[in-house]
Amino acid sequence: MVGTGLAGASAAASLAELGYKVKAFCFQDSPRRAHSIAAQGGINAAKNYKNDGDSVFRLFYDTIKGGDFRAREANVYRLADVSRNIIDQCVAQGVPFARDYGGLLDNRSFGGSQVIRTFMPVGKPDNSCCLVPYQALERQMGLGNVKCILATKWLM
Repeated sequence: MVGTGLAGASAAASLAELGYKVKAFCFQDSPRRAHSIAAQGGINAAKNYKNDGDSVFRLFYDTIKGGDFRAREANVYRLADVSRNIIDQCVAQGVPFARDYGGLLDNRSFGGSQVIRTFMPVGKPDNSCCLVPYQALERQMGLGNVKCILATKWLM
C-alpha cells in the first residue's frame, strides 16, 4: 500500500482484517502526519439529503469547474460516483459525523457549492476523519498484520 492517509490507512487496515499481510509505505515519519490532515471543511458527497437537486453529475461538474477545468474528467467523475459510498464507509468505521436532531447525518453548504452536500465530522474535521482509519491501521500494526515502512528509508 502506498500512502497512509485516509484512503491508504483505510485500505491497509481493511485488507489486514481480511487476512492479508500488508506493507504500507508512508512518506512521513509517522502515518499520523499524512496529507489528509489538511482537510478542513468536511467531505462532499452527492447524497441529495436536502432534496435540492444534487446528483453525481452536479458534483462532477462543480468539482471540474472549481478546479478551473484542469482535472482529469474520468477521475473526477469516479470520485463523484463513489462519494456516496465514502460517507457510508466512514460511518461504518466510526467517524463521528454531525447529526440532526432526529439522529440522521447532517450536512451543509460549504465552499461555494450551490447545493447542500458537505458532511462534517464533529470536532475538528481533519482529526476525526484521520483518527478512525489511523486507529484501525495501528490496531493491525499491533497485531502484526501491517508493517509500516518509511518510504524515504526504503528508497535509499
